[in-house]
Amino acid sequence: MALTETSPEDVAPEAPQEEPAPPVPSFGSGAAGNDHKPLGSAFLGVALLFLVVGGVLAVLMRAQLLGPDADLVSDRQYRSLFTFHGSYLVFLFLLPAWVGVATAVVPLQIGAARLAFPRLQTLAFWLTAVGGMLMSFAPFAGGARRITSGWALNSPVPEGAGFAGDAVEFLVLGIAVVLVAVVLAVANLLVTIVKFRAPGLTTRRLPVFSWSVLVGGSVLLLALPVLVGSLLLLYVDHHFGSDLFSGFTSSRGGNPLLWSRLFWFAAYPMLWALVILALGVASEIVATFSGRPLADRAKARAGLAAIGALAFLGWGSEVRNLRSGRYIFVIGALIVLAPVAGVLLNWLLTLRKAGEEQGVDAVRGRMMATPMLHVLGLLSVLAAGLGASAVSALDATGRSHSNYWQVGQQHLMYFAPATLAIVAAAHYWAPKLWGRKLSDGLGRLELLLIVGGTHLAFLPALALGIQDMPRHTSAFDAGESWELANMAMGLGTAVLTLGVLVFVLNVLVSAVAKRGKAAPDDPWDGQTLEWTTTSPPPPYNFDSLPEVRSATPALDLRTGAAG
Repeated sequence: MALTETSPEDVAPEAPQEEPAPPVPSFGSGAAGNDHKPLGSAFLGVALLFLVVGGVLAVLMRAQLLGPDADLVSDRQYRSLFTFHGSYLVFLFLLPAWVGVATAVVPLQIGAARLAFPRLQTLAFWLTAVGGMLMSFAPFAGGARRITSGWALNSPVPEGAGFAGDAVEFLVLGIAVVLVAVVLAVANLLVTIVKFRAPGLTTRRLPVFSWSVLVGGSVLLLALPVLVGSLLLLYVDHHFGSDLFSGFTSSRGGNPLLWSRLFWFAAYPMLWALVILALGVASEIVATFSGRPLADRAKARAGLAAIGALAFLGWGSEVRNLRSGRYIFVIGALIVLAPVAGVLLNWLLTLRKAGEEQGVDAVRGRMMATPMLHVLGLLSVLAAGLGASAVSALDATGRSHSNYWQVGQQHLMYFAPATLAIVAAAHYWAPKLWGRKLSDGLGRLELLLIVGGTHLAFLPALALGIQDMPRHTSAFDAGESWELANMAMGLGTAVLTLGVLVFVLNVLVSAVAKRGKAAPDDPWDGQTLEWTTTSPPPPYNFDSLPEVRSATPALDLRTGAAG
């Protein structure tokens, strides 16, 4: 075989090889399975689906009460709708949505490349999906119309009387599975915050939202296992015919009154945990759009911690016919309102100081940003909720817990603020998570509809409470004075639901269909670590981390300040 010499000119140049495309972020398997951001988005997607379902059920309920002597649905059907509406919105919207926001954002805020246990969060997601399917089967299973107890599953569920069919078991077991998922996800987030922080990011320097996840997550971790255990006992009572609760009706020792005590012992701090998370998001947004750190960041953090500690003191105020030690629960329900008010005042003081330092016109311009407008709407709802909660706690007769005052108070203090803060969080972090801004036009429209609908739906509920309309009433006579307020509630619910649909449309068009405006890495001039990486970030979050010398590393990076 002959050998021939070849000159360098005779050798064809190698074709340049393209770099392999980065793996598509996923939460299922493979190297990209560690990416928490698509997993958080998946949690949020499931939650928004059930938000729409719950809103549609609310419209059906309020349509029944638009006028006197209505017969759109029967009393039993109305109460069944009431139960599924509340159960879906609390357990399949609010809890998974907040898990999703925290899963997507917390590792970015603390400079971590991933969650502490990525696969555990994936397991939590699929458990949430399984629990959601079980709860979704309940309305179509036998005995569904007999579940007429509200989201707290009060009488007649604990008594077990007349419950043929599987509906109640699907519902109870589904809620338990969802709560187990939340416990696993929250535990993972807490370990991530404690062990995976960037160098220099001490506990005192934690971003306020991550601090709220640490505090609110701790509350959930203490409260939810009690509720899971109680639900499993309730399931055993129904499925196996034991007498833990329902035995009271057959003189075998059970007591259905025990259920409400167990439920509210866990559910009351759970509701406050949602408020803590909402306050954490809003505090981040206020600091960013005021152009300065919070006026008193230490007090804001202490306020959130105080809410978490005091959340366990007032649970008995929600239990009817609880006489022993009630004054202790009344005091607990009152004093927990003080740190909430303190956090709101901190926001206002921050905006005032920003105006003094930078000029009112400069601050006013930033306050017109869509996320900040949502926080101002949240502030108006929380102000009404604080007043309603104070009156409810001071009600010595306990009647406000059995009439429409409680409907208005719970929505204004817990459910509506938690929902508004989720919407605000989506607008604020959408550029970072999805690389695109949500539409400002649709965002302002949804804001008007959601905030306006909230006030229109639930301030009249307080008026109905003053008129002592029972909270589970499915119809009323023409001679009652409840017609005007019920009409206002019906209109407000329709407006609120329309606002929710506009928000979901905004997410679908701007983020999912990628029609939103492409976002730069730091569109808001943010202050925390997530704004120092690309939008959207790589699967490992950061190519390099800036030195953390204060609670505002992104602000330090822009200004060259040391803290």
